[in-house]
Amino acid sequence: MNRYKKLGWNTLVIGLGSMGSKFMIFLLVPFYTFYLTPAEYGQADLLMMSISILVPMLTLSIADGVFRYTMDKIDAKTVFSSAIVIILLMVVVLAMLTPVLQWVPLIQDYYLIFVAILVVQAVSALFQQQVRANGKLILYSIAGLTMSVLLFVANLIFLKYLHLGVAGFLYANLIAFGFNALCLFFGAGLYRLFSFRAINKPLLRTMLLYSLPLIPNAILWWVMQVSDRYILTFFLGVGATGLYTVAAKIPSLLSMINTVFFQAWSISAIGDGIRKSDTFFATVFTMFSCLFFVATEGILLIVQPFAGALFSSAYQEVWRYVPFLLIAVLLSSFSSFLEVSYMAEKKTKQLLMTSLKGGVVNVTLSFMLIPFIGIMGASIATLVGFLITWLIRMRQTNFFGALEFKKAFWLSMTLLFLQSSYVAFIDMPNVFVQAIFAVGLVACQFSIIRKAARQKWRRSVVK
Repeated sequence: MNRYKKLGWNTLVIGLGSMGSKFMIFLLVPFYTFYLTPAEYGQADLLMMSISILVPMLTLSIADGVFRYTMDKIDAKTVFSSAIVIILLMVVVLAMLTPVLQWVPLIQDYYLIFVAILVVQAVSALFQQQVRANGKLILYSIAGLTMSVLLFVANLIFLKYLHLGVAGFLYANLIAFGFNALCLFFGAGLYRLFSFRAINKPLLRTMLLYSLPLIPNAILWWVMQVSDRYILTFFLGVGATGLYTVAAKIPSLLSMINTVFFQAWSISAIGDGIRKSDTFFATVFTMFSCLFFVATEGILLIVQPFAGALFSSAYQEVWRYVPFLLIAVLLSSFSSFLEVSYMAEKKTKQLLMTSLKGGVVNVTLSFMLIPFIGIMGASIATLVGFLITWLIRMRQTNFFGALEFKKAFWLSMTLLFLQSSYVAFIDMPNVFVQAIFAVGLVACQFSIIRKAARQKWRRSVVK
């Protein structure tokens, strides 16, 4: 199987499970808007976002090390057993921190379930990376799809019928992630991979040298995606955070595609030892960017009627904040594509610095803009933060020169920036104006596809 077919197959297998599960999770957003007030949804989201950043911190990002070193063909039992040590240490640390954590205002009313979700998510993340590295992608996808179905059913019971509010939201997540961990543990036979005798301290140190720089990188990536919500809460209250959270869920349609592709791309790039100088790298980015440009354009065209049809009256105006967040997700996806080259070459420290600069810009702009233009300021700050990160990674990897069909690419990017500004700041965006932007972008992508096809044909003739 050649590299293109292998990447396509991995993307298809992961996508069949992941896209279904992620789309179902997206469908829960309008459900939440009917059964949770903006303030409740804002608090629930902050709790889950807090867990998402505590997991890499408390586990030392060891799950990433498991994936990377298993892909290096090191004995899976040794890698997995060594990583479990970190999970056990995390549980001990959480027990020691109990007196402190119980006094944190955000979590004190939900402390026990908060810690339970934290542990289960950490275990689930480790299991997912081990299963993915082992190549058991079908199980990986089925487990994800089943988890999302369970999440939907649990939310239905706890929110609609039992009216448990934020607590019900958390219970549903605990059940879903717990099931996912059990499914992977027994389905992949991970219990056969653990042995105290297989723990290898030198390997664990090597894995930690790789994964430790990914902790601040994960934190900074989280800062760019989530810190705005804490700043919004500080200046405007949890109600505004709830509105911003719903607005951010719409671009998650684009994030779904990126997540699926990133998982498949990392397997191909790391497993096959692909380098950024390889023409395959640039060609895949061309196809990847074409897909994302068109998908972004499609969401921009429907965002206003889409929000009006799906969300309750309290959330009707959230579409105004979507355009800049949508471009931020586009730039984040481009950054993630280049991130794989850092991981393949084990340059995690350089990866950290790119995220640091983008994160500083994001937080600074959030404090500057939110007090004056509110939620829109958070959207703009997020966009600029991801733009800075992407441009720095482009420069560090020398990808400006490797980028194919530069004029059409940069024209497409310009059109999307202009259209996003138009949609965000005009009360009633004109359909005709929107159509002009759409035609221009599609024309650019069509020219790229046509030139890429000609280029591929010439290469085949030469061979």
